[in-house]
Amino acid sequence: MTIEIKSRENPHIKEFLKLKKSKSYRYRSCQIAVEGPNLVGEAVKAGLIPRVVFVTENYLKYDYEKLFGDNSVDSRILILTEAIFSYIAETDTPQTVAAIFPFNFSESAGKVDDTADPVLILDHLQDPGNMGTIVRTAAAAGVARVFYSRGCTDPYSPKALRATAGAVFRILPLLEKNPSDLVLKLKKRGLQIVAATADSGEDYRSVDYTRPTALIVGNEAGGISENILDISDLRVTIPLKGEVESLNAAVAAGVLLFEIIRARA
Repeated sequence: MTIEIKSRENPHIKEFLKLKKSKSYRYRSCQIAVEGPNLVGEAVKAGLIPRVVFVTENYLKYDYEKLFGDNSVDSRILILTEAIFSYIAETDTPQTVAAIFPFNFSESAGKVDDTADPVLILDHLQDPGNMGTIVRTAAAAGVARVFYSRGCTDPYSPKALRATAGAVFRILPLLEKNPSDLVLKLKKRGLQIVAATADSGEDYRSVDYTRPTALIVGNEAGGISENILDISDLRVTIPLKGEVESLNAAVAAGVLLFEIIRARA
């Protein structure tokens, strides 16, 4: 169904904006708001079918079928004016397509795939840009599973989604309400638990990453929670030069994840 929209008061527009702003509404309604051809396209490639699609008339005419094919046959297609699309857009330069997708926000419930290795655990990570970049890096590094603690920023928020460049739909981070229990289960399964710390850890290059490994990256300011540090097998630190005290969390995660790849090559 295709409908022209000329008012900001349309209920679907209000819902899209609410999904962008409210984590609780996203999880309660089991939906996400996705903007831009790259992210929308990655969601479609992952098998998600949009409930509502927002486009400009030009996009519908020239690019819509190329992006969606038959994957939005049952979707409601809303044609927006340029002004209204700019109103709902997160970015300064709107990309003229957005969508609301039904989405299953899976929790790990302590379930760990027996073959998952390496594993990445994010503890109280606060910055959406860091969250998205780490998820993208984890997918590029071949991480089998990403878990995030309840205190983390939402990987499905607009800023985090953009930073993942669509990788979030391939790796699907899982919410873990009891990260300490998860760590203990991973240890019991034979994974070494490696905690990234800003200082006082072993040089990250000295660890045997050919062993099954779970890497933990913590909060940008406070690091990893003490209760998780206490049950980790070892702590690793990236040596730094000059007056720099620490690396950005996303950069540190990238260095460590690709060291795991290098060690296993």
